[in-house]
Amino acid sequence: MKTAVKRKVPEFIKRSLGRIPRLPTPEPIWQLDKIDESLTPNMRALRMTMTIAEELLAMGVAARDVVHMALGITGTYCRRRVHIDISSTLITISQDRGTEREPLTLVRTITLKYVNYQTIQALQNLALTIRDHHLPLAEAEKRTEELLAGPREHSRWIVCLAGGSVSMGVVILFNGSILMSGLAFVMGFVATATMRILDKWGLATFYLQIITALLITLAAGAAQWLNGWLGWQVDTTMLVISGIVLLVAGLMIVGAFQDAIDEYYVTANARLLRVTMATMGIVVGVMTGLYIIQRFGISFPTTPDRLGLAADIRAQYLGALIIAAGFAAGNHARLFGMLIAGGVGVLGWWVSSTLIGSLGVVIASGAAATVVGLTAVLASRLWRFPSVAIIAAGIVPLVPGLSLYNGLMGVIENPPTDPEFLLSLAVLARAIMIGVAIAIGASLGNMIGRPVRRGMIRWYNKLLRRRELNIQ
Repeated sequence: MKTAVKRKVPEFIKRSLGRIPRLPTPEPIWQLDKIDESLTPNMRALRMTMTIAEELLAMGVAARDVVHMALGITGTYCRRRVHIDISSTLITISQDRGTEREPLTLVRTITLKYVNYQTIQALQNLALTIRDHHLPLAEAEKRTEELLAGPREHSRWIVCLAGGSVSMGVVILFNGSILMSGLAFVMGFVATATMRILDKWGLATFYLQIITALLITLAAGAAQWLNGWLGWQVDTTMLVISGIVLLVAGLMIVGAFQDAIDEYYVTANARLLRVTMATMGIVVGVMTGLYIIQRFGISFPTTPDRLGLAADIRAQYLGALIIAAGFAAGNHARLFGMLIAGGVGVLGWWVSSTLIGSLGVVIASGAAATVVGLTAVLASRLWRFPSVAIIAAGIVPLVPGLSLYNGLMGVIENPPTDPEFLLSLAVLARAIMIGVAIAIGASLGNMIGRPVRRGMIRWYNKLLRRRELNIQ
């Protein structure tokens, strides 16, 4: 009979076997329903509101106007109140849905894009239709998608031609010859095309302004060099000024001041800083170009206040009309919108030229911008054209391109110990004061025009109701 031999298992083998994971105990497989991907009507309305607000803010519309428009949409579709907050490039929509449901919060980052006045007007008209006529949600979503999927815009050739017309209008404003107008048109065309190409490459606005301003200054220097060879009567100062006005015109300084007045301080500070950096880019580009030109022995004439406006006031009005209408066309405005912008630009120039003799250039420019802002708010509802478009185009003829250039020329050509250097700094300071006065005046006119427009709308609605009662 054999006896079993007991052998002791080594301890390390026991430990190793104990570390081997045991097979899990089989668990029953539960039958779950897939989560439905469809959105509730409330969430769809919030998402559509967010999309419209994002598009408008990306194209420089004032934050207060966007919030007011967005609340009109949510008030139409949503039972619960909605809170909208805008902080620089961030927009937040929140909704408290009571104690039994969790709150909703949507956050989206705003990416700046080229301004399209037709898209702005279409979105504003859609928001008004939703608020006043209670457009069904499905139809509103369909229209929003159609507007954003295929926005109406001009071809790049028309945009570049519009940029050339802005520069040409500046030359006409300063009594330039036909040759000068043609050269300015070509330079504005090329500068606009350059900005579009650099923006497509993703270049920052600061460097985009530097490169474009540098090319404008070098082109003017080349024209100055050709004066001796071809016998052209080219005014290089006028060429540079026409380019500076083209670069400054695209800045959103009025929207920045409007946000500050409406107490959207974070957004206002961000936009003001962007305007400041873009303006510094222009200054750096022009100064670099002047330095390069002088190193090649090409001298620009120092011309403080040498240029004069056209003696014929009709030529000045024509220049203001071309500048304002060209700027509107460059931002994809319709033909009727171009005419409105041109008319408001002429109105602003008339006010400025009338008051400049008695009040000075700073106050006259601010008063003209106030008239432009007031007219824009009243005309926007009447002719269905964005007030931001009318204001932006109407103040372009008032841009102090000559003062900015004269100040830069004085800083470049005079050493700091020269009294002319301090005079040049004063000219630069005056250019800044004119720009600030224009922005504040346009914002003031906009602020005054809002309650006036609301009163006119209420009066018009009462008149319609009275006519309806009389007919009945």
